[in-house]
Amino acid sequence: YIDNPLLYYKRKFDIRCFALVTCHNGKMKAYFYRDGYIRTASKIFDINNLQLGNKFVHLVNDAVQKYSDEYGKYEPANKLSYQDFQKYLNTQFTDLNINFERDIIMQVKKIVTDTIRATFHLLDSKKRVNSYELFGYDFMFDSNFKPFLIEVNSNPSLEISSALLQKIFQAMLDNTFRIEVDPLFPPSGEGFANK
Repeated sequence: YIDNPLLYYKRKFDIRCFALVTCHNGKMKAYFYRDGYIRTASKIFDINNLQLGNKFVHLVNDAVQKYSDEYGKYEPANKLSYQDFQKYLNTQFTDLNINFERDIIMQVKKIVTDTIRATFHLLDSKKRVNSYELFGYDFMFDSNFKPFLIEVNSNPSLEISSALLQKIFQAMLDNTFRIEVDPLFPPSGEGFANK
């Protein structure tokens, strides 16, 4: 439990980002998708009144938040783009000059890299000729901007609950297929051929 979480307008949040791991003939590669999103809580966090039983204060995933009576009250589907979060950092931490890409995502990328290096021998244990897997990573930060990996999802939800997620997921899946599927089945540019 993080007792001093970094907050977004007094509410907890986490960062969801994605990594793709591919394996071709025993050679693994990993890719970090540059865009992700921020998931926010519907209720205000107060260290003096923790409300540990209130999931809407502490758990920011959609499976919980979509049942809150304040879901979407502050942000569409409780989601923010990295750019919107940068605007928050610019106004709330002006003296620190925090750059989301430089100061936050670089820490996230390092941890993602470490997790893949630590588990690469388990990722394709059957040694298939061609395989790939998309991972969803969830991170929280404390008030000193120290990152904490909360979990890694081997089957991340791609449910579209906002225009932001539609844009991110479509671009991410296009990139995934371009990296993994197109080399095996080159697109003809004409759609499916009739036989």
